[in-house]
Amino acid sequence: MPIRHLFIDMNSFFASVEQQDDPKLRYRPVAVIPTDAETTACIAASYEAKAFGIKTGTPVWEARKLSKGTVVFVVADHRRYVTMHNRILAAVRSVIPIENVMSIDEMSCRLMGDERTAEKVVTIAKQIKRAIRELAGDYMRCSIGAGPSVMLAKVASDMKKPDGLTTFTDADLPHALHRLQLTDFPGVGPRMERRLKLYGIFTVSQFCAAPAKTLAEVWGSKIHGERWFRLLHGEEVADTPTRRQTVSHSHILPPELRTDDGAYGVLMRLVHKAAARLRKIDYWCGAVSVGASFLGEERGDSVWWEESVRVPRCQDTPALVVAAAKLWEMRVRGRVPFKVGTVLSELVPARSATPSLFDEDRQAEDISTAMDTINAEFGASVVYLGAMFGMRDAAPSRVAFTLIPDFDRRVN
Repeated sequence: MPIRHLFIDMNSFFASVEQQDDPKLRYRPVAVIPTDAETTACIAASYEAKAFGIKTGTPVWEARKLSKGTVVFVVADHRRYVTMHNRILAAVRSVIPIENVMSIDEMSCRLMGDERTAEKVVTIAKQIKRAIRELAGDYMRCSIGAGPSVMLAKVASDMKKPDGLTTFTDADLPHALHRLQLTDFPGVGPRMERRLKLYGIFTVSQFCAAPAKTLAEVWGSKIHGERWFRLLHGEEVADTPTRRQTVSHSHILPPELRTDDGAYGVLMRLVHKAAARLRKIDYWCGAVSVGASFLGEERGDSVWWEESVRVPRCQDTPALVVAAAKLWEMRVRGRVPFKVGTVLSELVPARSATPSLFDEDRQAEDISTAMDTINAEFGASVVYLGAMFGMRDAAPSRVAFTLIPDFDRRVN
């Protein structure tokens, strides 16, 4: 099994960008938050903050308590994160071609020819780290893993952080994996860990030794079982094509919008975004869900509410806005809204959907397409339905770890 792949994982990416751009934040515990509010949660933490037990999802008040008041909170600036992402891509490409950008802070490269030796991997990794420091900044560190498959290279990149390098050769496998936890493998979460244990697989050594038949029973699929068997044995396995299941957007409300009217306006903004995204990926949906989190009287006490409804297959904004508005009428009353979200589900590709025969539905589709065209030319949300009036910027774009958006086009 030759070393075929290199995996690059930027360390504490969002927090590191903040520390790179502001030297006063270096060597200090830093937590990145979506909005400046005590009731929000951290979306990233520096290694200095992680040392206090602060991590993604830690509430602001708890992070302040864990760090004894030393943590510095910074409101996320996603445009700068995308800019830094592009600098890092340029740095890596100056050393070796990038085969796949996995997320805003992860990428993989295919090794060729004499690059597949352990000695050459070390040389390439050092060159990548040096190029990132020169083009992106000396505080932008990465951990690099190398192995016979992308999955094992990713696992290797997680083994030494920050600024580490781990290489899996034939002589290292599989015993180098045995000291890991089952959940250290991408795709094995708490639920799958419980299933593995039901089949007598409690350790990674047992996981690696399990026959394909057993893994097929664990995953409930012969295809997935065979795929995991091959991955654990260092084989290259092509990703199985999947059909998108949902399109969703959610947003934590800033304090000034934690009212029924404010929450409704932001929700409509999210429905607009979800509908536009549905058309961009060329899917139709058959169900709409609306959810909200409401604050209780005591800190940490919250109530989650959610309702769903099936709709005739569609992808136009007016129909989805009407459905979401009706669902919103069933919300919890008498509590302060904290977060709202919407999910479009039961998706089918446009080629498999049957367009409506009614003129009214076709006109709604034409309106939505015209809105997309104008917004693409003149900037996001230049044209929108009245339901989101005053809320154009209430739910700004967020950078997902697995999705790097383009900046809105603007006319000068």
